[in-house]
Amino acid sequence: MAKTDLSIPSLGKKYVDLRDSIPGDSYNFSWVRPLSQVNYLAIHHSNGPDTKTPDEIAEVHINNNGWGGIGYHFLIAKDGTVFYVGDISTARANVANLNEQVLGICIIGNFTEGRSPSSSQLDSANKLCDFFINNYPDLSNVNSWDKLRGHKELPGQSTPCPGDNWPEWRIQIVEGVSGPEVDTPDPSILESQVNNLQTSLASVNQQLIFLQEALQEREQEINILKAAAAALQPVLPQPAQLGTTEIRVDTTLTIVGALINLYQIIFPPGKADAI
Repeated sequence: MAKTDLSIPSLGKKYVDLRDSIPGDSYNFSWVRPLSQVNYLAIHHSNGPDTKTPDEIAEVHINNNGWGGIGYHFLIAKDGTVFYVGDISTARANVANLNEQVLGICIIGNFTEGRSPSSSQLDSANKLCDFFINNYPDLSNVNSWDKLRGHKELPGQSTPCPGDNWPEWRIQIVEGVSGPEVDTPDPSILESQVNNLQTSLASVNQQLIFLQEALQEREQEINILKAAAAALQPVLPQPAQLGTTEIRVDTTLTIVGALINLYQIIFPPGKADAI
């Protein structure tokens, strides 16, 4: 059994080996070829929805095409995930009469009528191809970006694959994609977040109203205590009437004054207006 394991650090977690789990035979359904026979990195598109999964594509190749497994070596999903689906030591089935000479890389989606792969797909294609061109000496004939070809550019092929404007986005694979792709947020999620925020603001506003009402009540209580203290003043003995005897302040008045001071410290005048 041909089994060539790969480690592609530049892809990190976006590299996933599915050879043992994808439908069909990733190792034996086609013939084994020496890697020295590989002359091209062949780019394809799946010519279908960009939501297709590797398993769904494999099922089409097995059930519709009658192959023993998926015809490509790699699939690249819309989010940039690279799936290793066919061992590179096998010829697979993706370029008529040249399968022993190619490494088949399929970007999931339909890129006819001016459509192009996502930035994430192009970025991952760049990293995958760069790995084989510059960091994998076993592919001795794949040693420059000139070895990167669209399916239709290979000898003897009659196909629009990998799409109408392949030359334009080929440049992005060769040069790399600058900056991360920004996905458009789901409008329904944004609407839900706005509604939640409005509900929270309404709750905060209601709490502020309750606090203002409580402060106003405390202000009224302070005014009542002040009025009570003022009413007690005329009945208190004056210093002239007391002579040299020690002035003893009425205990009730002392408590009232202390309460006034305490309320003014906790609830200074104007605090409610400031809120």
